[in-house]
Amino acid sequence: MPINQGLMKRNPDLTPEQFSESWYKDHRPLLVPYFLSCGITYYAQIHAPLSTTSPDIDISEWSGAAEMPSEDVLKIWALSTLVPQWKQDYYDEVIRADEIRLLGMLAHEQILQVGPGTVKGERKILIKDGKAVVEVPEGAWEVWRTYEKRGEGLEKSR
Repeated sequence: MPINQGLMKRNPDLTPEQFSESWYKDHRPLLVPYFLSCGITYYAQIHAPLSTTSPDIDISEWSGAAEMPSEDVLKIWALSTLVPQWKQDYYDEVIRADEIRLLGMLAHEQILQVGPGTVKGERKILIKDGKAVVEVPEGAWEVWRTYEKRGEGLEKSR
């Protein structure tokens, strides 16, 4: 199963250290519940310092890389049109807002897809075999459950 890698640039208002720390510490707990609900089987962040096996990529422009199997990338794109409204709201109001804070724009507006194994750095695995392998603080789960309840309320009102 090929593992896609996508390079990302940090918001220039953040230092490289601030970006790396916040991407892992603050963004991780927002993303994990959503990805698990979408059936993502593997997700990792690759933190700087980065290196590459490709002479065609100037790695100095990039701040990190996300790593996910091809099949999981397809799940995310397919589900983006099929998710219930509450889940779309969570993505828009929680994940996207934090992406803009971290990257200065949405990830899909700047990500550079590269081949499997192209980028090396400090790999932090968040999801493996369809399960979270990192702690997600209870406060993040509470936010997730609030959106789930919003969805249940919408279903009952139909």
